[in-house]
Amino acid sequence: MSDIFRPIVGIPCRYNWNTNYYEVRETYPEAIYAAGGTPVMLPLIPEPDYVNAIMEKIDALCLSGSINDIDPLRYGQEPKPKLGPVVPKRDETDALLIEYAEAHDLPILAICFGIQSLNVYRGGTLIQDVESEVTGSLKHMQGDLFYRRSHSINITEGSLLAELAASNRALVNSHHHQAIDIVGRNLEPIAWAADGVIEAVIDTRRERSVLGVQWHPEVGWQSDELSQAIFAWFIEKSRQRHFSRDDEMATALR
Repeated sequence: MSDIFRPIVGIPCRYNWNTNYYEVRETYPEAIYAAGGTPVMLPLIPEPDYVNAIMEKIDALCLSGSINDIDPLRYGQEPKPKLGPVVPKRDETDALLIEYAEAHDLPILAICFGIQSLNVYRGGTLIQDVESEVTGSLKHMQGDLFYRRSHSINITEGSLLAELAASNRALVNSHHHQAIDIVGRNLEPIAWAADGVIEAVIDTRRERSVLGVQWHPEVGWQSDELSQAIFAWFIEKSRQRHFSRDDEMATALR
């Protein structure tokens, strides 16, 4: 792909509070690079001047997974007993990144924690712990070997995800204990697990390139056609947005 423009994709890091290190699983940048993008890892600095400066150079946002939970106070709830650790600067940085992406119509691919972060930003709420709150729940926290596609999802016929999967069903991996509860504004669920847990959303405004998935397409992407299709779609939308921004800037300068 050396002769094809590679759009720049920002990936917020997660924070390891035991080491004070920023981290990103290697599969995120590898999947983005393999699909034709240039991945850039973003530290968690929840300052508007930093976010605006870095996002001016970025064509799209990949909201990554995380080992922490979103602070339930951000969606109007008190913490329940099964809530995991909370990292305020991840919540705050994600919110600023999404705000910029929304204002500038940048493509967003939101993965696992990322779909939850997107939903909360849009005014939605979360199930704080699927196992204890969803009757008849599946095993969504798969454990260390979560590259295995462990449960099926049902996909809305004719939706973006159905087109990418070439089917109304798919098998996905799973590594989460929280999920979307009340859906945020301008988001539409398009896939569900057998227990009713929302597995994917898109923006209701069809001109917006926004896809959120509750599983991890960046894990095992090398052998999974749906994962490859998701990243190919995302990078192509990112490439298109780069050139449309160039056109907008040239028009503004005339």
